[in-house]
Amino acid sequence: MKNTKLSIALPIALGMALTSGIATASASHRDDPRPRHVETLTVDPPLFSPLSLATGRGNAEVYVTQNFAGTLDRITEDGDLRNVYKAAKKGTEVGAVSRFRDTLYFMEGTGAGEHDPAPNVQVIKSRSDNGRVRDIADVAKHEAKHNPDGKVTYGFRHVDSKSCLGQIKMPMDRPDKYKGGVDSHAYATAVSRRSIFVADAGANAIFRINKDSERVRTVAVLPATRVKITKELAREKKLPDCVVGERLYLEPVPTDVEIGDDGWLYVSTLPGGAEDTSWGELGAVYKVHPRTGKTVEIADGFAGATGLALSSRGDIYVAEMFGGKISVVKDDSDRVRTFLKTKVPGAVEIEGRTLYATVNAAPQMPAAGQVIKVRLR
Repeated sequence: MKNTKLSIALPIALGMALTSGIATASASHRDDPRPRHVETLTVDPPLFSPLSLATGRGNAEVYVTQNFAGTLDRITEDGDLRNVYKAAKKGTEVGAVSRFRDTLYFMEGTGAGEHDPAPNVQVIKSRSDNGRVRDIADVAKHEAKHNPDGKVTYGFRHVDSKSCLGQIKMPMDRPDKYKGGVDSHAYATAVSRRSIFVADAGANAIFRINKDSERVRTVAVLPATRVKITKELAREKKLPDCVVGERLYLEPVPTDVEIGDDGWLYVSTLPGGAEDTSWGELGAVYKVHPRTGKTVEIADGFAGATGLALSSRGDIYVAEMFGGKISVVKDDSDRVRTFLKTKVPGAVEIEGRTLYATVNAAPQMPAAGQVIKVRLR
């Protein structure tokens, strides 16, 4: 993601969404009118930027990151917060938590874009139940060496007129046409017996770390998000007439990755530079083959897809941060339905027949984040 990773882009977009009101759902999405019993796992003080979540063994194993506070914490059955890891340096982010058996996996990273003097470091770490923390791999080094989307053109890919391009003002000061740049932000992880999969929101790619060799390789670069420029959108965004009818290619920022029972990876994305949905509800869910990298779109039209979870039935639950809801894509349909309306959901996980989610996940002051749970029928 050029010039700025999700760690910067998300707060900016959140601020816009929270001051102007949360975006409404796409007309193609349907609401589920059934009431849900929501239980809050009481945390006092509230959480600051709880953007990732891991579960295991019921309420006794609920872990949450406060990304921009640099902490990884466990919520006890009594609703208390117990710190299990804290970044040593101020300004260091902790996120992308997942759990496999008795081990937690997470990211500790620094460097937030071209204007941040800190080097881009995105170290995937493990923490065993006895508290031992170990560094596994720095995916930012792999991104710097290989830049998997370096040959992908973003912006107005098919517009060649310099006079036309010179009239365009792109979102978040991006160039009107550019190649994927070197940038890494490990936003989510999913773990199997042999591998750690990383959704890298800066690289626009899914990486795979071999647990034994600690070698990093690229599984797939996600497809660019396409927006057709209509007359109405051009007028609203103050774009020149020469781009009406053209397609704008936005970066496909991956925000979560899960491993399905079918062996495929399931990935949520939101559009880089248009996270606040002002260009449309452009979030999507893909499935990615972990060996070949084959990528298939499952559903789109999400208002800021920042997390997903898979149920034992094969249903896909998606946190729509800017839609103010958690949606579900049923296994036997590509139709998206509203599962639960809630305020600024960030991460979502399923343990057994219970869905857990972070809400009020925006990095705002005063902090208001909480973790909720909802029983699945």
